[in-house]
Amino acid sequence: MTLDDTRRALASILGGLVLTACPGRPGGGETDGTSSSDTDQAPSTDAGTSDTPTTGNTPLPSDEVGPRETPWEVVVDALPFPIADIHTLTVGHKEFDENFANRGIVEVLFDHPEETITVETRKYVFDDGIDLENKFGRLALWAFVLSGNPARHPDPADDCRTGTWKDGCAILAYYDGKSQPLRMGMDFRVHLPTGWRGELFVTTEDNIAEDAWPRRGDVTIDGLCSGGDIDLEAGRAHVRLCRELSPTPTCPADRAAECATWPDGSGSEAWSPDCPCSPDLFGQLLIRAPQPWAANIVVDVPDDAWLNATAQNTEVNRPHDCKPQIDACTPDQCVLNDDDEYSPTAEFNYPGPAAPAGAGFNVTAVSGGCTLIPFAEPATSWTPDQEPSEELRGLVHVCTDCL
Repeated sequence: MTLDDTRRALASILGGLVLTACPGRPGGGETDGTSSSDTDQAPSTDAGTSDTPTTGNTPLPSDEVGPRETPWEVVVDALPFPIADIHTLTVGHKEFDENFANRGIVEVLFDHPEETITVETRKYVFDDGIDLENKFGRLALWAFVLSGNPARHPDPADDCRTGTWKDGCAILAYYDGKSQPLRMGMDFRVHLPTGWRGELFVTTEDNIAEDAWPRRGDVTIDGLCSGGDIDLEAGRAHVRLCRELSPTPTCPADRAAECATWPDGSGSEAWSPDCPCSPDLFGQLLIRAPQPWAANIVVDVPDDAWLNATAQNTEVNRPHDCKPQIDACTPDQCVLNDDDEYSPTAEFNYPGPAAPAGAGFNVTAVSGGCTLIPFAEPATSWTPDQEPSEELRGLVHVCTDCL
């Protein structure tokens, strides 16, 4: 990479981090040594590959080995999602029992005004096009109540697609075979009600089994009003918190309003531990790429919520160019501690001396490394002699109205 290339990459990262436009409501041989004859019975699936898989806009010849993917497909369409009854949701999983690895993009969009959930999937593989429909047909959505590790043959009573969505459900990839091919995976796009305040758990991995097409597990969350954990490797995470974020997302709005004006409507002891929203209800969001992974993480927070933020890079080889940033921390509404330039913290909109310092809604974003990362963008054209793109990753950024 030339110096100009590096400068362009840095400019793109620091100046052009925006959420990819996403729809609101959507419209209506194995190369890794696995045997296609040694299969298990899959849970009920909604596999469909009616359109010809392509790379970008150019179909590959069937005998040419390369990246192929299906169009986005709706596999759960506006299923009832009773927000009062659902407290946790899991999207994505690391490989378990040689299976259940999405190894792909995860998007969670809070864009349903009604209490429903819609799930879209997109399958991909780096392979030839021979018997492609059968290969993709083995990979399907696994949506069951998850307790511990996923099972190949879960209890049908735990199927999240029957009746209404259930508490504790997980959205995973399932491969109907002895082991999931390493160069295969599934992207998820999940549409949730704007009013849901449960905990969200997102996990994805990179797919770097093929050097010519290193497909990173990017994460996009738009409109999150609650907490949870988001785990990735060397992908990019863009997380936009809702503008009406409460320090205690699961505490009823009227009780949160009492806390803000505690004890008598004056707010003289705002958010005192004696107010109706107990300290154990403060929201917490953790976004992390553990060592040695270098991820770019951007968290867009509202400017008027009581919020504590930590932006961190734990790369041990210092100094390096991945110094985290916390923007918009002005003295009238924010206290910044940047004594450690690789782990700054900030407290926004502290409500007053009666409130426990360091509480409120807590956001922690951590990248474990800082290095140039090769990557391939999904749904883009590809040729056999093409080199993957490359950019500096490990940049962590907390900001307002930047996504």
